[in-house]
Amino acid sequence: MRDHDAQPPQTLNWDRFDIAPTFLVLVPGGLLLASLLISVLTGTTSSGWSPGLIVAVSVAAFALQCGWIRRATLSMPARSLIFVAQFAMTAALVWASPFFGIYAFMGYITALMMFSGVALWTAMSAIAVLAAVAQIGGFPQIPHAWPALIVLVGINTGLVFLFSWVGARRDREVAEREAAVTALEEAQQRNVFLQEQLLERARERGVLEERARLSREIHDTVAQDLVAIVSQLEAIDGDDDWTGRVETAKTLARSGLGEARRAVYALRSPMLDSQPLPSALTDLVNAWATVHHLHASIDIDGDPVPTDDDQNLLRICQEALSNVSRHAHATTVEVCLSYVEEGVLLDIKDDGRGFDPLGVHEGNGLRGMRERVSSSGGTVDVAAKVGEGTLVSAVVPA
Repeated sequence: MRDHDAQPPQTLNWDRFDIAPTFLVLVPGGLLLASLLISVLTGTTSSGWSPGLIVAVSVAAFALQCGWIRRATLSMPARSLIFVAQFAMTAALVWASPFFGIYAFMGYITALMMFSGVALWTAMSAIAVLAAVAQIGGFPQIPHAWPALIVLVGINTGLVFLFSWVGARRDREVAEREAAVTALEEAQQRNVFLQEQLLERARERGVLEERARLSREIHDTVAQDLVAIVSQLEAIDGDDDWTGRVETAKTLARSGLGEARRAVYALRSPMLDSQPLPSALTDLVNAWATVHHLHASIDIDGDPVPTDDDQNLLRICQEALSNVSRHAHATTVEVCLSYVEEGVLLDIKDDGRGFDPLGVHEGNGLRGMRERVSSSGGTVDVAAKVGEGTLVSAVVPA
């Protein structure tokens, strides 16, 4: 009891075999039955062993096998006791008939199931000796065939070591493959985490760039209009033509108000949160037309389908309308949003004074439009002619 308490039960080495426990019940039973039938039919049982005694020992060996194989855990003393009992009954059967060496093969599997290290090699060596005894014809033949016994013991032991080495190598390869799979999964998880970080940083960078762009636009438009308004109002004192300066200040104030409203619309990213792109564009165009007192229309063709570039198309339309209000001197603007099989097309056309594309340096506005859709394979083209207006066309894939 003290030894049993000192060593807690340990799990049997089921992982050495990819087999069901039923295998370790049916196979020993079949080997015992085959050994018994061959021994009886060939009449090779030792004198003094009746068939009933041989059957009784065989049944006891099989019962022992069925008893321990149902246990998931066994202490080391219990394992040793079971193996010794099974070895003793196998040796007794081999004494009765050398044909029970067929059943002795199960001792190798039992040892692999129960032991490891030195205990395993000791148990398997004992089985190799017992198998060699059966191979020379049983225990009575040892005095006459001991050289053959030594050779067979060496062969059996060598085969045991060979098979064990192959099994150990296979176990190492399986462990290495499992470790490689685990490392690969960890690497994939790290890649996913890094990708999420990169996307988050890209989003933050995009937000900062958008804020910087809007800040520059506000500085170049609203702030300058306010400075000009202040200058006009300060110049009223002592100026007889003060009405003209007031009118100029009013004009500048209206322009600054329009730019401020445009900036507010540009900052309102949630425009697409509660409505699709066609509705958001319609609201944008109508609001812009009201602010600038221009005639603007919008036409929607095809069946609207949400895309990842809806926000970019909205921003492109905002930028194009801003350019119309600042530079085109137009009276009419036409916006067309078309959904086709290849993608989404957005056209903003005005009837303003136009410009010569070859003689005008590309500004930040047009460059920003193209950068918005370049990552998704979209394009932005500008067609203009002096005196005939300007057409901005954006195309993004579906």
